[in-house]
Amino acid sequence: MSPKTSVGHAVVEALRQEDVRHVFGIVGAAFLDILDAMYDRTDIQFVGVRHEQAAALMADGYARVTGRPSVCLVTNGPGVINLTYAVAAPYVPHSPMVILAPSPSREHQHRDSTQEFDQVSLFRPITKAAFQVTVPERIPELLQHAFRVATSGKMGPVLVDLPRDIMVGTEVQTTALDPGSYRVGQSRVQGDQELVERAAQVLLSAQQPVIMAGGGVDWSMASQEAVKLAEITGAALVTSYGRADAVPNNHPQFLGHIGRLGAPEAAEAVRKADVLLALGTRLSHSTTFYDNRYIQPGTRIVQVDIDADEIGRNYPVAVGIHGDAKGVATQLLKELQTAEAPIRGEWLEEVKELCRRRWERLDSEGELSTMPLKPQRVYHELRKVIPTDAIVSLDAGLTPAFGQDRLVFDNSRSLLISLDLGGLGFGFPEALGAKFALPNRTVVNMNGDGGFLFNAQEMETAVRYGLNVITVIMNNGCWGSEKAYQKYAFNERYVGADVGSPDFEQFARSFGALGIRVEDADQIGDAFREAMNAPGPSIIEVPVDPDEMPRPARLGDVMKQPQQ
Repeated sequence: MSPKTSVGHAVVEALRQEDVRHVFGIVGAAFLDILDAMYDRTDIQFVGVRHEQAAALMADGYARVTGRPSVCLVTNGPGVINLTYAVAAPYVPHSPMVILAPSPSREHQHRDSTQEFDQVSLFRPITKAAFQVTVPERIPELLQHAFRVATSGKMGPVLVDLPRDIMVGTEVQTTALDPGSYRVGQSRVQGDQELVERAAQVLLSAQQPVIMAGGGVDWSMASQEAVKLAEITGAALVTSYGRADAVPNNHPQFLGHIGRLGAPEAAEAVRKADVLLALGTRLSHSTTFYDNRYIQPGTRIVQVDIDADEIGRNYPVAVGIHGDAKGVATQLLKELQTAEAPIRGEWLEEVKELCRRRWERLDSEGELSTMPLKPQRVYHELRKVIPTDAIVSLDAGLTPAFGQDRLVFDNSRSLLISLDLGGLGFGFPEALGAKFALPNRTVVNMNGDGGFLFNAQEMETAVRYGLNVITVIMNNGCWGSEKAYQKYAFNERYVGADVGSPDFEQFARSFGALGIRVEDADQIGDAFREAMNAPGPSIIEVPVDPDEMPRPARLGDVMKQPQQ
């Protein structure tokens, strides 16, 4: 039996048991016992940030690029309340994360004590689980439970409420355990064999198949299996919104993503599909808009998802398989490799022609010469210099949204995006978390001028920790997504849409970071290379055309509302 130790040391040992190396947060009086247990340790580091929201977003970025559970730790009351959006952010893409949320002493609870709030109830709708620890001796056990829930099945964040008094003056028994002894880890849950065989027959009968790779492909690292399925069936490869990194973008059957500012070539293939393999995707709103602009009523859908509740939820399926994307894809490959696949030469040639047209469209954007620059031209220049194995974080907003179709991703877990939540301020902290996780990878953060200022204070964090994260700010001087609605639905009656910004070059330098402003397209590559070689973070500001506002994909939802 191991000796007893303080609660603070017990918490830290439970984190190290899970191979947690960074804990993101802001120092708070409610958890000094935990911080003290990290003093002088080299195997775990507390990363002090400047706003609680950024702490959880950094933890989310860390989890998304590694697939490992991450941790954030903030003080009770306003500190925990500040986490709400940043915990919803990992809840949407199912990131494994544990939030340690200290609370007032038990004897002071339910009396409106200082910084008291019902944290557990607040977070239940945006976590897989939220609970309070009331007995100090159960802390090791319940932290193991938190990691078990966060990493199992459809993963997600878990909040653990820790009253202040259980951490003071108490010693608890700890037992060193391998995580495999109390949770399953990354299991490859296979689907029902009969359903897999039916799905294989549907795929074999297809004349114009399309494979849509989603978040399940990213999380289970099923990229190779998805590509093999496409090659065997002659299917077009597309991805769901926010998942352009799920398969290698240089594959001749890859046509891009569908959804907001998606690739028209991918959309065309999905419209023509007679069979759609929805591999690890729930066919979300931002991907499909829940209508038939992409997926046609007659298309037979084979849907694979780790969450059975999502199968057939948004579109009826021909076959629905509950299972892990990699596990089920492996089963399908086994079935298809032993079958006599039909020859789909005509469809395959059409798919390759769509791929050629996509690259021709993207390359033609290098000829856009208007000033200020179009966002499309900026991405054309960036595509020449951003390594294809880079991690790219796209903030919400108009100018970052152009990036998903225009950058190239070779590896899974390389694209960070807010997905259906669409929250501004997401991109910069997520990029910092990714850099903490994978310091040897190039990390790039794409922002609009509005969204960047939501968490701009974290530039100090980036400087303090020497994080070489490259932030590109495309400054159009407006809330572009919202202004587009006002342009097309309200006859250009702009209210609250235009904003001002600081000189971002000087803003960066005021923190001790590299600041660069470029206005000409031929300056972008040199600026990016300079930023890559900088010892710390950088901002590259590029003024872009404020009138570049494509018609919003959900314009009809706004136009249905009667004007007063």
